[in-house]
Amino acid sequence: MGKVRDYSKLGQDILREVGGQDNLVNYSRCATRLRLVLKEMPENAVENVKRLTGVITVVLSGGQFQVVIGTHVSDVYDALAAHVDSGKMAVGQPKKRVLDEVIATMSAVFAPIIYILAAAGILQGLLILAKLFWPAFAAMGTFTVLNFISWTPFAFLPVFIGLTAARHFKCNEFIALLCCCALINPDWAAIAAQIAGGETITFLQLPLAKTVYTSSVLPPLFLVWMLSYVDRWVSRKLPEVVSPLFTPLICVVVMVPFTLILIGPLTSGLATTIATAYNWLSETAPALAAAIIGGIWQVIVIFGVHWGVTPVVVANFDMYGRDSFQAFQTMAVLGQMAAAFAVALRTRQKSFRTVALSAGVTGIFGITEPAIYGVTLRLKTPFICGCIAGAVGAVVTSFFGSYYYAYAGLPGILTIVNAISPENPMSFMGEVTGAGVTIALTFVLVWLVGFKEPQEQATSSTRTGSEPSGVADTAASS
Repeated sequence: MGKVRDYSKLGQDILREVGGQDNLVNYSRCATRLRLVLKEMPENAVENVKRLTGVITVVLSGGQFQVVIGTHVSDVYDALAAHVDSGKMAVGQPKKRVLDEVIATMSAVFAPIIYILAAAGILQGLLILAKLFWPAFAAMGTFTVLNFISWTPFAFLPVFIGLTAARHFKCNEFIALLCCCALINPDWAAIAAQIAGGETITFLQLPLAKTVYTSSVLPPLFLVWMLSYVDRWVSRKLPEVVSPLFTPLICVVVMVPFTLILIGPLTSGLATTIATAYNWLSETAPALAAAIIGGIWQVIVIFGVHWGVTPVVVANFDMYGRDSFQAFQTMAVLGQMAAAFAVALRTRQKSFRTVALSAGVTGIFGITEPAIYGVTLRLKTPFICGCIAGAVGAVVTSFFGSYYYAYAGLPGILTIVNAISPENPMSFMGEVTGAGVTIALTFVLVWLVGFKEPQEQATSSTRTGSEPSGVADTAASS
């Protein structure tokens, strides 16, 4: 099939195979996947969806029916949404584990904004390079403007989270935005500074904490979660004639102070504690932390639960202005990217070489799922080789004390410039060295270990779920 694909038909076909909108409880997407919550699992749904041209694979994880599409997932999502009448969707949530709920929430909240954060991170990386090679640029107005632009999505991160969380928890988006904007109001920052200076300020005799919420993740997320219950309860209790006015009034008056007094300090403390625990491990045994992240990160990606680490990474940047997790995570990404390219060079099948090359190119931009599902995991040994090399490369990186000094939404070869720091010149050197070791070791391992050639696919009409259905087209069009 060519690069132009009928996404409307694909969206319809996926909806039909999972039982239609009557069986669909909720749906969302991340960077490469449709994430469907189904009331019941139709017989043969996994196999049938896998066979659809344009679908890479299907993963059942986190209580979700995850359809891996690749870089065109937004087109398929829009097509599916066009065929769904929310009023006819299944009512009620299937019983899920708490961990599944957490992962599904993290995915729904962060996936829609990941490219915004990634774009800002790339801009920060370019500015780091500009300062390195042209120090005078840092004193120019152009640099000042571009710099504050690059930090904007992080300064207003609670607002972005408020919007996506409101959509996930199905509450009024504008009330959620109002509450989250209040958290980052400069007046609150001034009040928090007074409290930090020793002054006691109370609300209804309850003391306020000194927590500042710029760049925070968990406080706005928990705020909107609680708001969803308050919003629905107040809307039901108020007469219809006054509800549009008094529902937002009551919600903001209740939820903002409640967050400042209780939700904010508790959830900020939770994120800080988790980040501190990770940092303790990375500082006490950096090689061990690096080996774990570099070695198993792509395994975590397979199960679609990788969004759960985002609050930890953001907390690190907020507290310290740097993060080692993404420095190690980059090596795991490079391992799968390099494995796809190594397979492309070693395979004897021209058609599969195209698939592997396309998947490798997609990996350059930090998206490894086409490489994993279409190439490395399918052949098994290249996936393992990439994981081993990622672990070794991350360990090498840890010896140099490497960190990322700018957030990378999609860590990969293009974001290693985020490791540049005048105060820590060895950081970038370590990232480059680790990247070189990861890529070289992956190629060597794949060449030595080898892999069993995949079966030649007869025609596009006979593709099955075990074949690279749509992988080449999906990756190439990126």
